[in-house]
Amino acid sequence: MPKLPRGSTQLGLCLTLTLLLSGCAAALNDSAICDGTAQSRTSHAAALAADGGPRSLVTGALLIQQIDAGCSK
Repeated sequence: MPKLPRGSTQLGLCLTLTLLLSGCAAALNDSAICDGTAQSRTSHAAALAADGGPRSLVTGALLIQQIDAGCSK
């Protein structure tokens, strides 16, 4: 097994932690998602009511309610 240069373990650990932490810092912008889909959600609800079958009405309505609840925080 090859020998690693002195200090490479600490450097590897430091780089690994940096990569892990930087990935966690990039959060989604909830308001952009909610604002950007508001009209689409309203249109989808109207379309489900107009021509959706019974099952799609139930699942679509539930999905829209869940998204609306999350966006109204």
